[in-house]
Amino acid sequence: MVLQLISRIAPQEYVLEKGAYDRLAPELKSRFIRRVILLHGTKSMQKAAPYLPDLSQQGIEVIDVSFNGECSKNEIQRMIDLIHSKQADAIIGLGGGKVMDTAKAAAYKAGAVPVILLPTMASNCAAWSCLSVLYKDNGECIGHEIYQNQTFLLLIEPRVIFDSPIDYFIAGVADTIAKWYEADLLLKNADRKSLALRFSREAARQCLEIPLNHAEQAIEDMKQGKLSEEWIEVMETNIVASGLVGGFGDEYARATAAHAVHDALTIRKETHHLLHGIKVAYGIMVELVIEKKYDEMTRLLPFIGHLSFRFA
Repeated sequence: MVLQLISRIAPQEYVLEKGAYDRLAPELKSRFIRRVILLHGTKSMQKAAPYLPDLSQQGIEVIDVSFNGECSKNEIQRMIDLIHSKQADAIIGLGGGKVMDTAKAAAYKAGAVPVILLPTMASNCAAWSCLSVLYKDNGECIGHEIYQNQTFLLLIEPRVIFDSPIDYFIAGVADTIAKWYEADLLLKNADRKSLALRFSREAARQCLEIPLNHAEQAIEDMKQGKLSEEWIEVMETNIVASGLVGGFGDEYARATAAHAVHDALTIRKETHHLLHGIKVAYGIMVELVIEKKYDEMTRLLPFIGHLSFRFA
């Protein structure tokens, strides 16, 4: 069966720099956005607040909305209703992956209104991808949806992510390395040749090589409060390189066994306290067993084990 290949590569604009949030008001105005829904987590807002400009002082009305905790159909519909009732020109998602996935889903379903993302953690590629992972209100994963429009603007303030819980950063590393094992399984058996697929595979390779070479140091730097180049590189890999795999590769590079294991584990209540990336890390091991890649499993186990030790 020939798979679909529609590359939705990246956000329309992407900025990673100290002071990135200072661009928010000018960027909104340049897009003729005057009223926005600001969807955020409580802790995320506390971390980001010192760096956020007062948009109201610059002529932009902000409707402040706290996230309910799950990227569920009910939460998405709540946001759609607010976008319509408040006649919002756009929605801003500030927080972790579920906040951003909710903002993307609501923006698209409300009529493809602009979505602006301000990630406060580097635990997955939600800030980059044009899809949302969906859950029931009880935390059980029910699949994902892909959208035809990309994020209008992605702003990363590294100091905010650096101040996030280190557990989420470590989980993001685990989730990122899964991209290589999952995408390689599909891409090497692709029934077509395409430059986009070559780019996808190279992005997947970086998702393995950069963490293997620099994640240990990046995690240690984060523990020591040192915002280093190694930390920036690993953080950006978690978000950007990870997102580029599916961005270029589409169905030829979407998640396979490792994420399927994650999805199945979410059915069990006793796993709900485990972060996404930690369950995916276990899924990588399961995938390697299924593929009988025991040498690769042996090579990877010390790294995964060390990550788990750091997590504990």
